[in-house]
Amino acid sequence: MGYRTNATQVIQARPDLSGQVAVVTGGSSGIGVETVRALASAGVDCVLCCRNVEAGQRVAAELQPEAVGKITVQCLDLGDLSSVHAAATQLAAQLPRLDMLVLNAGVMAPRAVDGKPQRTADGFELQFGTNHLSHFYLCKLLLPKMKASGSAGRVVVVSSSAYAFGRIDLDDPNYNSRSYRPWDGYNQSKLANRLFVHELARRLKEEGSAVEAFSVHPGGRLRRSKHGCWARRLFPPPASCSCRLSTSVGIIKTSIGDHIGFRASCFYALAGPFLKSPSQGAATTVFGAVSKELDDKSGAHLQDCAVVRVAQRGRDDAVATTLWSKSEELVSAALQRRGIE
Repeated sequence: MGYRTNATQVIQARPDLSGQVAVVTGGSSGIGVETVRALASAGVDCVLCCRNVEAGQRVAAELQPEAVGKITVQCLDLGDLSSVHAAATQLAAQLPRLDMLVLNAGVMAPRAVDGKPQRTADGFELQFGTNHLSHFYLCKLLLPKMKASGSAGRVVVVSSSAYAFGRIDLDDPNYNSRSYRPWDGYNQSKLANRLFVHELARRLKEEGSAVEAFSVHPGGRLRRSKHGCWARRLFPPPASCSCRLSTSVGIIKTSIGDHIGFRASCFYALAGPFLKSPSQGAATTVFGAVSKELDDKSGAHLQDCAVVRVAQRGRDDAVATTLWSKSEELVSAALQRRGIE
C-alpha cells in the first residue's frame, strides 16, 4: 500500500467488521464520504456527521444501497460548541457502542475579513475552533462510550503535514491581539491536531485503556519534482519555517480549497495528474481506523498507509500537555458563557 492506494483496497484487508460502529465528522463531502463508503462496505454502522443534514441525507441515500452497515446522519456544526454538545449527548445516548471516532471535518485558510480572522459562534478563530477545539470537545464527550464498548477502539484525527509548519501561540491561539494570516492559522490548527493525538495517546496508555489514537496526513509527498516546487510556490510555508519535512504537501482534489481562488485553480491544473482522488485521500484514514498493523502503535502519525516520522514540534510533550490544559480552559469558559454544563 502507498500513495495510490484507495480506501476500498485498504478495507479489503478487514472485509467483515459487522457490529462495529463508527462516527465520522465531515462525512458529507470529500474524503469523509469515501471513509464512510469504505467502512460501511465492511459492515460498520456509520454515523455521518455534518452541518447540512439534507446534504448528509443525500450522501447516505447514495451510499446505503451498496453498504453492508447502516448509515445514519447526525447534525453537527463544529463552528458551535452548543451543537457539538447536543450531538455528542444524542450519540452517547443512542449508540449501542462506539469503536471508531474519525475526526475528519475541517476548514482550510478561510479569507480574513478586514484583516481579522473569521470566528466560530464561540469567538474562536475559525480554524483553531473548528479543526481542533470542537473535535477536542467531541472526543472528550464520546470517549466514555468508546471505552465502555470493551474493544480496542480507534480515534483517528485528520491532521496534515502542515503541522510541521505550525507554531502555537498558547497565549493567543485565537489571534485576538496578534496579526493574522490564514495559512498560519491553518498550520497552527493542524499542529494542534497532531499534539492532541500525542497527548491523548499518552493519557490513554497511562490509564491502561485499550483505545488507541492516530493522526493522519491524507495527502502524500512530492519529492524532487517540478510539481513539488509548484506546490510550495502556490501554497508556501511561513517564512520562519525551517522544518526539513516541509517538502511534504497535502494534495487531494476536494472542495476544501475552492474558496482560495486562482492559486488553487493553478495548482490543480499543474499538478492534476499527481493529485490523489478522494478515495485515495481517505485510504490512510481507513488504515488508521481498521489496520491490525497499528496495534500497540498509538500516538503514531500516518501517511500513505504507513507510520512516518514525526517532526519534533509534533511530539513535544510539554507543549502537548499545555495545549490540552489550554483547550480545556477555552472550551470550559465558552460553555459557561453559553450556560452549557
